[in-house]
Amino acid sequence: MGALKIDCYCNETQMEKIISMVTKHLNESDRTEVSDFDDVIGDVRVCAEFESYMDSVVLKAAEVLDDDWDLLDEDSAVLSSRLRAVLEEYNRNDKEVLYQAHHILKDRLF
Repeated sequence: MGALKIDCYCNETQMEKIISMVTKHLNESDRTEVSDFDDVIGDVRVCAEFESYMDSVVLKAAEVLDDDWDLLDEDSAVLSSRLRAVLEEYNRNDKEVLYQAHHILKDRLF
């Protein structure tokens, strides 16, 4: 099955920069209370809402808006899809770190 062609306002370089900045925001945030991301990147506004529960961070909403603050549907869909993949890795890495820390503490006790 072939890939769908999506006509986005942002090019690949812009989208990668957006993903990079949101990922940096995630890594700098307190995991138990990740603040929402709302910033102008280039000529678009990027808004992402996160929610933390049960030791996981999930994406509630992600939007890309043009310079008139109109929603760019295709770009928002691409951003949401890519951020979900970023969050899967983010949560998986956190679980691995906790698992390793637990085993290190257990080894020290015995």
